Amino acid sequence: MPWRKSAGMAAASLALVFAAASVDAMAQTTKPSTEDSFQQNVKPIIDRNCAGCHVLGGHSGQLRLDSLADVMKGGEDGAIVAFGKPEKSLLTKTIHYEDPDMQMPPKGKLSAEDIATIDKWIAESAEPLPGDLKDNPTPAAPVPVASAPAPAAAVKAVPVALGGAPQAAASPLMSAEQEQFFETKVRPVLVNNCYSCHASAAKAGLRLDSREGVLAGGKSGDIVVPGHPEQSTLSTAVHYSDPKLQMPPRKALKPDEVAAIDRWIADGLPWPKGSASPAIKTVSAAQRDFWSFRAPVTPAVPDVRSAWAKNDIDRFVLAKLDEKHLKPIADADKHTLIRRVTYDLTGLPPSPAEVSAFISDHSPLAYENLVDRLLASKAYGERWGRIWLDVVRYADTSGGGGDYPIAQASKYRDYVIQSFNEDKPYDRFIKEQIAGDLLSSDSEPQHWSNVVATGYLANASRYDGAYLNDAVDNIGYAFMGMTVACARCHDHKFDPVPTSDYYAIYGILESTKFPDPGDDVSRRQIGFVYRDPKSADRQDIKDFNAQLKPIAGAINAVFALPGTYDDILPQLEARRMNLYSHAPVFPENAYAVTEGPVRQAQIQVHGDPTNLGEEVPRGFLQVLGGGPLPAGTKGSGRLQLADWIASKDNPLTARVLVNRLWQGHFGRGIVPTPNNFGTRGVPPNNQALLDYLATEFIAKGWSIKTIQREILLSHAYRLSTADSAANDEVDPDNALIWRHSRVRLDAEEIRDSMLADAKLLDLTPAKPHPFPPQSQWNWEEQNPFAPDVTRYENDHRTVYMMVQRSVKHPYLTLFDGADANASTEQRTSSLTPLQALYFLNASFPKRCSDNLATQWTEAKVPDSKIIEEAFVTIYGRPAQKVELDRSEEFLKRATALYISRSDAPDDAHKKAVSNFIQAMFSTNEFMFVE
Repeated sequence: MPWRKSAGMAAASLALVFAAASVDAMAQTTKPSTEDSFQQNVKPIIDRNCAGCHVLGGHSGQLRLDSLADVMKGGEDGAIVAFGKPEKSLLTKTIHYEDPDMQMPPKGKLSAEDIATIDKWIAESAEPLPGDLKDNPTPAAPVPVASAPAPAAAVKAVPVALGGAPQAAASPLMSAEQEQFFETKVRPVLVNNCYSCHASAAKAGLRLDSREGVLAGGKSGDIVVPGHPEQSTLSTAVHYSDPKLQMPPRKALKPDEVAAIDRWIADGLPWPKGSASPAIKTVSAAQRDFWSFRAPVTPAVPDVRSAWAKNDIDRFVLAKLDEKHLKPIADADKHTLIRRVTYDLTGLPPSPAEVSAFISDHSPLAYENLVDRLLASKAYGERWGRIWLDVVRYADTSGGGGDYPIAQASKYRDYVIQSFNEDKPYDRFIKEQIAGDLLSSDSEPQHWSNVVATGYLANASRYDGAYLNDAVDNIGYAFMGMTVACARCHDHKFDPVPTSDYYAIYGILESTKFPDPGDDVSRRQIGFVYRDPKSADRQDIKDFNAQLKPIAGAINAVFALPGTYDDILPQLEARRMNLYSHAPVFPENAYAVTEGPVRQAQIQVHGDPTNLGEEVPRGFLQVLGGGPLPAGTKGSGRLQLADWIASKDNPLTARVLVNRLWQGHFGRGIVPTPNNFGTRGVPPNNQALLDYLATEFIAKGWSIKTIQREILLSHAYRLSTADSAANDEVDPDNALIWRHSRVRLDAEEIRDSMLADAKLLDLTPAKPHPFPPQSQWNWEEQNPFAPDVTRYENDHRTVYMMVQRSVKHPYLTLFDGADANASTEQRTSSLTPLQALYFLNASFPKRCSDNLATQWTEAKVPDSKIIEEAFVTIYGRPAQKVELDRSEEFLKRATALYISRSDAPDDAHKKAVSNFIQAMFSTNEFMFVE
């Protein structure tokens, strides 16, 4: 296929760069009628009006506009430009202010001249080919606002809109990520620190309880310039950079809170619109009358008379394609197919031997046998376990004051991987994570596994002590695809989820005992669950606790006193650390939860835990058929919560999971917002297919592998990624699956592939992280756990890499790794200059390349054979004739160049081969799966 050929050429071209050879023959050309017009006429308009939100580091709604390539990629709502057809372009619709909910830029409509310029560019431009685009002039990775220096002094906010104050008519289009960020990171800061003066009281004429109020400013003028925290007085005030302007006046915000305010301003002040409906306590039948709030019913399989359909999934897909008069394109070739399905199921590349065996197998069951082998591999659980860990925001540190390490957290990680490998029924998987300690078991090992599973709840972020909120929020996202978090401070603005329902679930978790992983005060682990409860009665442990008790009591007493006591605390902490240096070997324990004293939660008014309202009985979401726990329920209610979520009658549980599976294999869910099946989420592009999968999932015993097997054996999955102009006109996002979508490898797959290709991947069980012992634990918020990450790196799969909450590993940051502070519903896939520099300059790709080069050169493998092996190892396919010729030419010239620099011939040849491999790692064909 054309793209594959160009990617192959890129391997040879990039390799030649190492030898400073001319690549003029491979130079790409641009289409001046589109690219140059964009740069000359459109880009200046974008730079003037979209900075902060969509250019210069901004990526609101996952949309960047730094280059024509970025414009063509679109954002989370899909393509924004239909070249030659402004009337069909989302960009045109938003800048014309045709829809009151889609008005960009939000701070004021563009001038008529600017609008006409953009319309003309779209109308007169032809869509360029991907290879025709110029490089993005700016890094595509977002610039972290938190790391930027605080404004030096108050800067008067200059209104961008003509004629006075900034316009507040429309909040910018909000992504699900932005809405979650606002509700969990921004609104609580405003509520807890600003509302007492700047809500109904409107001190100094300023209100901060609505977007309109923030934009209106106060008696001293405007306080924000949307998209520009560096020009916003609000940012100056919370940074405490001007001694005359410091807000809140009594105590500075925490650095993370300041960063949240800056990011919010940079994103354009997105604020969820309020609902016109009154506050609710009881959800009505009418409010439940929404597609996702109704239980799925097995749909009739479409009567599609076509040999193309290999199973019922294909019949649903084909029926939808027929509705739109679309035709599926041709099938992928076998080299493409084995690479695709191997990555999808294992996150690893197929070995040359596996590729050869599949290509040589001409039996009708060859592909089916391949799928079965991959589903049965150990690597399957490591791949799909990592996907689940994204959703449940897994980390090896607490995220609270000091970000304390939790060595036992990895037991939950390993439990997840094992559960996927065992094909544990999903309903059981849910129950074990929420209430495993309360489930009956057939053996002690099974009971212990169930206890470890509740590490899902224990692993909630301890940031600001709001771990119960984080646990409630994630239960909503992970299992039900509901933005329950939006009901913490007020009734949900869009879905029928009253605040009382939020605190009904909160009460269940408040009746649960969570372990303390350590924080600024305790600085030690408390309340972890022993595998053998009787081991706590060991005499050496009793003696240790008896000595620890007065020291811990004294530390707690000092923290309870007003002021600071820097003369006393260090002495007490030193005594605690010294005691731990002589501590006994503690029995095996887990970071898990147990039952606690039963209590009913009180509503936290505006999300403020110090401002408590009425008491709420424990229970479940009414909109999904839940209600209060039955009278007389004993215990926390976690077991009942788990049973309710895992019930076949729950409208969302099965749908949400099969949608995640579909997304994992097609790059996009049937519902493109996998954590939001509510009214603000994107509706399914094929609800009949979604409901078929959900009801089949339940009928087949909640078996994840069974549903995946059916998906993978469908004809729809086996299509190539070739384009069709006619189909693209109707379905540019490929939502209806008329072809397969090309996807970039995620961070773990890239690293694991280099290790596997270089034969460095360590498949032995991963060892515990080398965390410091508790005798060295003395971290606090201003001086948190800050490990040397190189001590935690190894050659195991990346799923076993240490994940820190407060600081993401630089490699994972570079390649869009999951955010351990929030549920990651889908990875972003950036392509940045820094990534290219990583492959060329970082030590890890170089080590992998060197290792593979050493194996081949020391074995005296001929260059032609090295090239053939490299292509099938790294790309999963044989090299083409032109690629062989150019690659051989490079190896000769590069070897000669190194010899001219005084390298011995063997060393020069090894370096040339290593450079060649390194260049192949940096190509699109390595980075993308067809």
